[in-house]
Amino acid sequence: MEESAADITYYIGSEAAESSNTLDVPLVDGQVVSIDLKTELSDDPSDLIQFLIDQKSQKQYWIIAASGYAKLGKVEESMKFIKAALGLDYFSDNDIKTFESFVIWLHLQNVFKGIDKEENLNLAKQEISKLNFKIQHDSETSTSNSTSNLLSQAILNLYESKDDDATEIFDRILRIDPNNCFAILGKAQSLLNKSKNYSVALKLYQQVLILNPVMKPDPRLGIGLCFWFLKDDKMAIQAWERSLELDPTNIKSRIFLNLAKFHNTFTNSLSDEEFLENYKNCIEELSKIQKSTINDSTVLLTLASFYFAKDDYEVVKKIIGKVVNSVTGSDNLIKFNSFSRISKYQSSVLSQCAAWLARIEFNNKDFTQSSKYFQEAIKLDESNIVAKLGLGQSQYNRGSIEEASLTFESILRSNVKCLEANYSLGVLYSKQNSIKKKEAAIQVLERYIRLANNRGVSSTGDDFVFNKEPVALNAYLILSQLYEQKGDMNQALANLNKAVELRQNVDKDVPLEIYNNIGVFQFMKQNYDNAIENFQSAVGKLEGAEFHGIDGDLLIDLPQDLKTTITFNLGRTKEISNQKEALQTYEALIAECPNYFSAKLRILFLNCISDEDKRQDIKNEIEELLALNASDLEIRSFYGWFIKNFGKKLNTPADADTKLQKETLVDYDSHDCYALISLANIYCIMGRDVKGADAKKTQRYYLRAVELFSKVLSLDPKNVYAAQGLAIVYIENKQANKGLDILRKIRDSLNDISVFLNLGHVLCDLKNYGKAIENYELALARYTDGNDSKILTFLGRAWYLRGNAESNLLYLKKALEYAEKALEVSKTASKSALLFNLSFIQFQIAEFVTKQPINQRSIDDIKDAIDGLNKAIEILTQLSSEDEKHPPYPREELRGRANLGSSTLLNRLSTTLADTERNIAEVEEKIEKAKQLRYEDAQAKLKEEEERLQAIKEKESEMSKQRLILQEQAQQWAEENRSNVVVSDDNNDDDDGLFNEESSTKDKKTRKGGSKGKRTKGKGKKRNIIDDSEEEDNKNITDESDGERKTNGGKRKADRQIGGKKKKAPLSNEFINDSDDDDDDLFGDNEEEA
Repeated sequence: MEESAADITYYIGSEAAESSNTLDVPLVDGQVVSIDLKTELSDDPSDLIQFLIDQKSQKQYWIIAASGYAKLGKVEESMKFIKAALGLDYFSDNDIKTFESFVIWLHLQNVFKGIDKEENLNLAKQEISKLNFKIQHDSETSTSNSTSNLLSQAILNLYESKDDDATEIFDRILRIDPNNCFAILGKAQSLLNKSKNYSVALKLYQQVLILNPVMKPDPRLGIGLCFWFLKDDKMAIQAWERSLELDPTNIKSRIFLNLAKFHNTFTNSLSDEEFLENYKNCIEELSKIQKSTINDSTVLLTLASFYFAKDDYEVVKKIIGKVVNSVTGSDNLIKFNSFSRISKYQSSVLSQCAAWLARIEFNNKDFTQSSKYFQEAIKLDESNIVAKLGLGQSQYNRGSIEEASLTFESILRSNVKCLEANYSLGVLYSKQNSIKKKEAAIQVLERYIRLANNRGVSSTGDDFVFNKEPVALNAYLILSQLYEQKGDMNQALANLNKAVELRQNVDKDVPLEIYNNIGVFQFMKQNYDNAIENFQSAVGKLEGAEFHGIDGDLLIDLPQDLKTTITFNLGRTKEISNQKEALQTYEALIAECPNYFSAKLRILFLNCISDEDKRQDIKNEIEELLALNASDLEIRSFYGWFIKNFGKKLNTPADADTKLQKETLVDYDSHDCYALISLANIYCIMGRDVKGADAKKTQRYYLRAVELFSKVLSLDPKNVYAAQGLAIVYIENKQANKGLDILRKIRDSLNDISVFLNLGHVLCDLKNYGKAIENYELALARYTDGNDSKILTFLGRAWYLRGNAESNLLYLKKALEYAEKALEVSKTASKSALLFNLSFIQFQIAEFVTKQPINQRSIDDIKDAIDGLNKAIEILTQLSSEDEKHPPYPREELRGRANLGSSTLLNRLSTTLADTERNIAEVEEKIEKAKQLRYEDAQAKLKEEEERLQAIKEKESEMSKQRLILQEQAQQWAEENRSNVVVSDDNNDDDDGLFNEESSTKDKKTRKGGSKGKRTKGKGKKRNIIDDSEEEDNKNITDESDGERKTNGGKRKADRQIGGKKKKAPLSNEFINDSDDDDDDLFGDNEEEA
């Protein structure tokens, strides 16, 4: 049967596997005694020792037997074996060194198990030094003994946290034997202790696995750990499962797999039921492991977390004491870091122990003691984030907010993605008064939310769900509060909506306070329907609700108090859309809470603005309320507002408001902001109304107003009314730029409509109309539905001023559009002011049109101005009539203005229209004349061009005829010459003579490409000789295009014929040249050239 790779026999064979657990001792008589090292080793090794002495067994049998006891955890019995071997005299020096090296490893095993740790470390160190001395002075020492001693020295260095020294020893061993698996494992361990370089350590563990697949300890454990910390959970679990498959008794593999299951339970459970089932299975498996390895610190600390969750703190303390004792050999739970001779791993274990004790003290509200334990944990392990988080929480609960902030900041410097640190630091920053800290709180909390949504890693699909952590509801609430303080209501509302969504996603109830706050923000944004919906949701949650205090006591009155507040908010919202329902809401509140003055004042306010006949009764009722509750600042403030707005109509003394506010400040509350602002406004009005040139008095009033506004700002730095009042004082005192700076600061820190409106006013005064319009439009778009008649009026005024300043009719028309829209959307009963604004702008447009240069006027603009003026006259006539109860100006002035428009301005417009029409007609006539002249000129130029082209055409035609005649003459001439050609029998002799003649005259005449003709002598009379080549040349010339050569050649021939009437001239050069070329070729000239 083929061996399975899951079985150890696959690697070492079945015989080797069996022999590793059996001691076969040869006897003197040749027989062999076999001892099973797992089951047949007695608790008292004396008999086996005596047996080996009697048989004078060799070193390896003693070592195997001692190793068998050591593997069973019987270190003391193993030590007896080795001590007995050291007392025998038949062993060699190398054997003795081997036994001494084995003793060192037994001491180190005691250290690992926490048995008399300090003593065993000292003994191991002494034995190593002694053996090292022997090895150095004995050249015959075996390599194995030398290597074993070096390894023990390196392991001792690891226990003493001397990682560099340990690494140096391991490297020295590996230079001698690169395949020493123990040295490679030790190097990987020291590397992890020193630098946490899991990638390099992984390669070392894998190297060991290749060299020795059955190595003990199993390198797969280290491989799994490296993969785990490299975020490859699947490979880690696979490595541990493989290790357990090869050795089912490997406790470490079971522990690691159990911890991996815990991790998966805590991070990937999709429901409470799934979590409980998985957690139960993990605990059961852990209990089984704990029975197999009682003192394993990892198992015990995991159990400690279970009992801590059950609030069984005494059991936790017992477990921690057991772990500390196993590591240090001491029961001291007060000063953990007093144990210096511990490895980094053991230091980390002790750090965890201190952290658990600190958490117990924290839960017991002993924050001082918990801080001490957490600090001990951090000293033992700087990377213990839980201890650092606990220290920060303890410091905060002790009231040391600055110390807690520093602690959390230190965590984020090394672990920026730590959710708990981000959340805690954001909460701490939010509680501080510094603006910078509050800004930092927003950044940190928003980072916390981002990290909670993806754990700081990019993921998609199913991984995205597993990488999400639940966000603390308080994070959204704090962010909402911070943005509210910052003045950003949109972000404040957005965070409250996210809080609602968060609770709904997990099927949990939304606190009614959140609905109430959302309603308030919606009210401020003028989303009244949404506000009403949220207030009603909040009221609905009060039905049957119970509230308990921190101590668990039932708060009986709280539901009614909350209902009163939320119902009042609901009534305030209904005032906008349905005042009747609002009154009913307030009256219901008064019936339930007769002393709830806020509702009573709202009833008086609504009656005051809706029914003028009741104002005297309202005044009496307010005065009764004030008499019964003279110290109530809300009643006093409302009474001040009432006197200011309606006092004159009710014959209230002019200084009643001033006296009331002074009385409030002197007798009741010198820090009442409303009274201070009201009094400051009164001083501003008094300074503005001072007649004459009494500058000192004016300055005194304004100075007093500044003092009052400044006092309000010292009490409430966010009070926009005081800040704007201060800015207005500066503007009134001709310091517009300083006032503008204040308003801009207010705009940057407070998101309120009044800021933008005042900015628009100031910018208009500074004649910066473009910026003023921007601020008005921002206020209109951001804070209203676009139909606010007051802001539309401001925009109309700004466009009118801009149009006048820049003499731009389009801007005046824009002003008219806003005035018309303001009139259209106005909901007030009296619209006389808006009607007057409309008529005023129409008058101004009419006036502007009459003053425009005649060349800039438009017939349509004038007609529109006439129509607008007629409407304006009608409006003024209507406003000046007796039917209008509240005319904006005296009726006589309005009538005079209307008469001026109908009698003068309208006539001017008519005249302007006639002049413009006449001017336009004249201009059009001139344009037509200019067009006609331009047309005639163009026609003349066209005719001239046609005549020029015709002349050119005729000339070309004449020249073409001449060329044709010349060509015919040349052809005729050529035919005549051809008929005179005589070919004699002695052509060759003539040619030779010609050649000789030319040769004799070569020095006298220079040949220039056949530019002259040739003469020949014969026996008869002189004749011209024309070769056949001339025919070819003539033919070629005839075939050429009508280009320059052909034309010019024809002219030359014609000229020569005409000039040769009296004397016969030689033949044309053009014909001779070609024949010369042919003749030259007869003598091989062309061949030479070739």
